[in-house]
Amino acid sequence: MKLSTKHVLEYLAVRAAAGLIQRLSYRAALALAWGIAWFIFYVLRYRVELATGRIQEVFGTRFSARAARRIAWAAWRNFCFTVVEMARIPVSSPEWIRSVVDTDNSISKILAHTQSGRGAIVAVAHMGSWEMAALTSLAHGLHIFSLAANQKNPLVNDFMNRMRRGTGFDTLPRSAGVLKSIVGRIRAGQVMAILPDVRGRSPGLAIQFLGRTANIAGGMGLVARMTGAPVFPCVITRQGWRRHRYRVMDPIWPDETLEKKKDWRRITQAVFDIFDQAIRAQPEQWFWFNKRWILDPLEPAEDKVPEVNEQIGES
Repeated sequence: MKLSTKHVLEYLAVRAAAGLIQRLSYRAALALAWGIAWFIFYVLRYRVELATGRIQEVFGTRFSARAARRIAWAAWRNFCFTVVEMARIPVSSPEWIRSVVDTDNSISKILAHTQSGRGAIVAVAHMGSWEMAALTSLAHGLHIFSLAANQKNPLVNDFMNRMRRGTGFDTLPRSAGVLKSIVGRIRAGQVMAILPDVRGRSPGLAIQFLGRTANIAGGMGLVARMTGAPVFPCVITRQGWRRHRYRVMDPIWPDETLEKKKDWRRITQAVFDIFDQAIRAQPEQWFWFNKRWILDPLEPAEDKVPEVNEQIGES
């Protein structure tokens, strides 16, 4: 991709913002993010009505319009806090991460599995600070990797991936041979991290989620079935501003007695059932502002034969 002046200016702005956030204390950086979040939400009103409408669409009369707006505000503030935690990756030591994230010892489920040399898939919802979920896994000794989510600005994309790689978090670029690489890594004992709770861009699996049918990429179940690896659903939530709770659920194993696509769907539905329950319990923790709303149907231009890369999804 040819670089433009806009790309360069955006990159310099991101580098400057990240540098400032890394120099501030964690509390001060979150306070700065709170102020920016407040301005965007209450003054610019960025996607406020859209997110509030989605919350009411899912929960119906459970929440008034005012309550739905409070949920949307908390979710937006939480997202801005997550950006801070991503920017602070280079200055976030494993010791500090372990001190602010309570795993309830549930991460031992994955550790016990991988200590035998077997790989796994970790599925994390867009709840709490999903960046801290990856950092927590690394801080406890898990070797994780993901399929890279490409940003529109290649300079910003490379910068973000470099920060993550500095922690030992490998990212794989989309390519024709990426599925082979993913399968090989998991069979070698590595752990793939995936954020599957987004709408697939092409026809995938019809999954029941939040009271509707969502079109979800089937790659999570596909890779689990190809490798025989279990999927560990995980939920991370923010406790106040500076503390987090990371819960690893019981693994969902492939069932080779089932037809392949039925098994992919069973695995995916089981993961989304856990996400559904967590979101209904704490809706303010989930990201309601996604441009690609998970419950929207496919658009005509998207209704095409899926490619392998699209079915794997991205983190």
